[in-house]
Amino acid sequence: MNSKLMLVLHSHIPYVKRQGRWPFGEVWLFEAMAETYIPLLRTLDRLRDEGINLSLTFSFSPTLLEQLASHYIQNEFVNYLNEREKRAAEDERYYLSRAENEMARVAAYYHRFYRDIRRDFLVDLDRNIIGALQRMQNEGTIEVITTAATHAYLPLLDYTSLKNQIFWGKKTYEHYFGHPPRGFWLPECGYFKGVEDILIEYGFEYFYVDSHAIEGGRPLEVFSGEASNQVEIETFANTGLSTYRPYCIEGKKITVFGRNAMVSNQVWSADYGYPGDADYREFHKHTNSGFKYWKITDRQNTLDRKQVYHPERAVFRAREHACHFVNSLKENSKEAQKLGFTSPLIVGCYDTELFGHWWWEGVNWLEEVFRELNRTPQISMVSPAQMGDIQYEAQVFESSWGMGGKHYMWNNAETTWMWEIIKKVGLEYETLKLAYPQSGLAARAMIQSLKELMLIQSSDWLFMVSNNLTRDYAMKRFFEHYTKLLRLSNCLQTKQMDEDFARWLQRIEYEDDFLNIIKAGGIL
Repeated sequence: MNSKLMLVLHSHIPYVKRQGRWPFGEVWLFEAMAETYIPLLRTLDRLRDEGINLSLTFSFSPTLLEQLASHYIQNEFVNYLNEREKRAAEDERYYLSRAENEMARVAAYYHRFYRDIRRDFLVDLDRNIIGALQRMQNEGTIEVITTAATHAYLPLLDYTSLKNQIFWGKKTYEHYFGHPPRGFWLPECGYFKGVEDILIEYGFEYFYVDSHAIEGGRPLEVFSGEASNQVEIETFANTGLSTYRPYCIEGKKITVFGRNAMVSNQVWSADYGYPGDADYREFHKHTNSGFKYWKITDRQNTLDRKQVYHPERAVFRAREHACHFVNSLKENSKEAQKLGFTSPLIVGCYDTELFGHWWWEGVNWLEEVFRELNRTPQISMVSPAQMGDIQYEAQVFESSWGMGGKHYMWNNAETTWMWEIIKKVGLEYETLKLAYPQSGLAARAMIQSLKELMLIQSSDWLFMVSNNLTRDYAMKRFFEHYTKLLRLSNCLQTKQMDEDFARWLQRIEYEDDFLNIIKAGGIL
């Protein structure tokens, strides 16, 4: 038996540059850089140096790439790391003074962690995370793909907005990697019939969907709690197909890979996934300094009953869970073989930020998974480029990997008003394009209008409002971009562009400073 494992990590942070620092804003990006991206890159380098074969697929959203490339973000990130080191040292002194040695030990652990991340970022990476991705892709360790420009939820957008999101996602990738991307990550795995035609038009060769989009049936839920009881779970007609092989979309030359539900949920299920283990670090309880000193202990316990975290014990559990995961892959492969798949493909898709940020030990777990796979001849890691010609065709259901299996998480009673605005400004932008200026202040205003429109379309604001996570912040950001677009539109239509407008335009160009590859005359 020779099974193939395709691990896909989707990386995205909303546009937070110059949009506030704490408790929301740039700190989200800095946490992901410190806790996920840099540890993961250093882990991949270490494994490569040990001669361990790797084949990993990453998607990076254009908004994330633009922020990682920003000198402003790079400088502020170093300031952030210095602040974390200082606070950890202060915490250690405080707990030692109170003879709380276990807490002091964890504080010292955090001090070492942020010191080492700062060294890795400044010395080993030379502040250039994208450069490390470029190098690893050239070496064949990873394959990097792209996604929509501002991570918009594509199934509910108008046609022109769809094309803009996909086109500028591709162009941003080309700007940073020097060649066209082969693959496309559908934000939230949001698929609808026809999106593949736009992907084909722009030269994409493959994309990913959730398992029920191919197999049918009821999607496995990774959500729990009150919200999951309020939505009707979609039921899709059983197709007789399986995610154990890739398919071409029926009658078209583009490949679709289906996420393996069991393998994916094994990792990130809220009910039985690895991150809920008692020895792992508790995500929700923290001190005023922002550090988290407790382990999960018992998921049913209140936060005041959590026990002190032991990093060494947690890393040991990560090793055990890595072995369990690889054994699960073996069992999964045996079941696939019984169904007639002699060389089954197992696709595991995850948000990159799960590893390290949400699940503190997640990068350690991944490292041990790679090591264990290297000792497992029955399973080989593959990238999409290694799959060869695809022999089977499939129709794919309109779907997502969100709650209910379709669009509920982004389109519901809480977000209807947002979609009305998104559609309204999309039509207004179409009107502006009819008299598109080619140069001067008006051309700059038109370019900024497109940026603000795409920022309004970001799936992040919809998700946060639906899930009541940082709802106020999401609505604030949504309305800020909306009002900016309204003023731009009004001034373009009335041709009232005085010195006050010029100063205001310069300010918002500074605030929403991304996708600068968009040039006058280049708007679709």
